Amino acid sequence: MVADQTKKTTFFYGLLATTLVPLVALSALSLTTFPFDNSLLLGLAIFAGGVGHVGSTACVYADAGVREVMQPMKGRFYVFPLASLLVTAAALVWGAKFEVAKTIIGALFAFHLFWLHFHYQKQNYGLVAFVAASTGLRVPKSLSNILLLPALAGVLAIMPLLVGDEMENESVLQPYRQPLLILAVLVYGIGLVLTVRLVAGNRSSFAHPRTALMTAISFLFFLPAVLRPTSPYAFWSYALAHGFQYLLMVFMVAGGTKPSLKIFVAFVLSVGAGGYLLRSLAGNQALFVCGILLTWVHFVLDARLWRMSEPNVRKLLRERFGFLFS
Repeated sequence: MVADQTKKTTFFYGLLATTLVPLVALSALSLTTFPFDNSLLLGLAIFAGGVGHVGSTACVYADAGVREVMQPMKGRFYVFPLASLLVTAAALVWGAKFEVAKTIIGALFAFHLFWLHFHYQKQNYGLVAFVAASTGLRVPKSLSNILLLPALAGVLAIMPLLVGDEMENESVLQPYRQPLLILAVLVYGIGLVLTVRLVAGNRSSFAHPRTALMTAISFLFFLPAVLRPTSPYAFWSYALAHGFQYLLMVFMVAGGTKPSLKIFVAFVLSVGAGGYLLRSLAGNQALFVCGILLTWVHFVLDARLWRMSEPNVRKLLRERFGFLFS
């Protein structure tokens, strides 16, 4: 019992560290004049938290227990990823021969940003629900929808910067920057009102300090984008927090409590392949589109792999995180 309590405390503070360190550190850097692309350490962190966390999805395929959960959904977990990998391989070989219109890439990337922020916040809600469950309580399901408002505010605020960088044309959304920022502040304000109302009406669900703290962090997660919408540090502060959260969770789930060579090999191979694709992007717009597609594969797999409402998933997670629920 004492050992489980120690593990529970260690897990919670590990989750806090993976979330708050990048969130606070990079938000602080956004206030400085230090060039975003001048730090090797930051570059490695972005590679680990970005490519590393998407690539780590491959680890779950090396775990027999997780494969049992995936078995009834072959289309989602096997057909779609394999088809996407084959298309990406074709783009790697022949993609440079094809031109993709800038407007198509820009529209696709903008859509990707909305889904990306939705994905980030759904993970945050899952962690809030997970922490609450470990205290023997449940948070209202409506919190999941309300927390999407800060995510929407974040993407509205940061989109002109990210789309401009991707299209190598900073002026592409420049006329809309101020209106989008005003809308983002308004959306965040509505989210604040609704969150306060929800917490006030369900005080018992948020009574435990850990649940209350994770809820507050999830609500404030995208604030850097609204406060510093012209700084790449603002985006990467929460992008890295999300990535490191995921790495913590996936390595605790895959393989259970014992180190696994299969999982380590799967991680190294997938991240190595991701790094190779990044190096091959120059002049290959089709490969860039496939890179987005592979990220969407990650979104689609995660949407089911961590859903506690699925009986098989719930059973697996309660088994792998038994110390949280003892």
